[in-house]
Amino acid sequence: MLSRAATSLALLGRHLERADHLARILGVHVSLSLDRADEPGPDFWVGFMELAGWPGSDTGRREQAIEMVVAGTLGPSVRASIASARLAAQAVRPSLPTELYEQVNALHWRVQEAVGQPDLYTFLMDVQMSIRLVDGLLEDTMFHDEARDFVRLGKFIERAANVTHVVTQKSAELADSPEDALEWTAVLKSCFAFESYQARYGGGVTADRVIECLLLDDSLPRSARFATATSLEAVTRIEGNARKSKPLRLLVQLNGLFREANTQSVMQSPLEFDAGCRGLLRQLELAMRETYFHPSKVPAAVSGEEGRGVPQQQQQVEK
Repeated sequence: MLSRAATSLALLGRHLERADHLARILGVHVSLSLDRADEPGPDFWVGFMELAGWPGSDTGRREQAIEMVVAGTLGPSVRASIASARLAAQAVRPSLPTELYEQVNALHWRVQEAVGQPDLYTFLMDVQMSIRLVDGLLEDTMFHDEARDFVRLGKFIERAANVTHVVTQKSAELADSPEDALEWTAVLKSCFAFESYQARYGGGVTADRVIECLLLDDSLPRSARFATATSLEAVTRIEGNARKSKPLRLLVQLNGLFREANTQSVMQSPLEFDAGCRGLLRQLELAMRETYFHPSKVPAAVSGEEGRGVPQQQQQVEK
């Protein structure tokens, strides 16, 4: 496969997953700010911007945070992620079913037109449900071959990073109040796992069970452990049995990090666990560029990020 195709397929999965994540955590935190008995101060929105991938932001107002995460250009935003996903889809349009491409294209134009409109809930739900539809089309209409595996690789690497960051940041933030059920419920909803949690656990929402569910469960598709295992499966299929590449070895190591962890160790050192995960992910992204993409033609990072990026374009990949 040409590296430009592999790159674009991985970016399609990654940017759609990022848009879904941003839309979900924004909706959850806007609702959380309204549900709290006290009016959240500036620190609440500064913390939210950190979760959304805007480290160092001093945004302390809800309206400003919404504007930046929906349509900002200096960091990850819903509009930028959807636009990047559309560009990636255009680059590999012959590899995609028509219905899948048309859904991504239509979502892009709806997002462009909806920015600035007051009905935030409808806008965010449209983004999330449209991406669910694209996921379904990917699974039900594409060959389960190398092209699909590159999309899933980008998607699940992004999910592992996002879920781990949300859970560990909230664990550190709530270290002095670990029984804050409202905040931990928001974490579950941010990761699209509240109903799944309720189906498995009784007795209310607790920090240790949320960590177990979202980081360490191997059967929940929204968990970080499931995401890393699925990424490993994708790389294994891409490479076959003949190669033991650096991406494969790093994914084995990353998968082991979640398999060997326990809730107590994460609760005791959540930021250290996140840092360890992010360190492996940075190594993985470099290894993917070296293994699947032509390194001299590929920018080091996706626009709006620092230190984490899947290459944007392309020459000939070794195969």
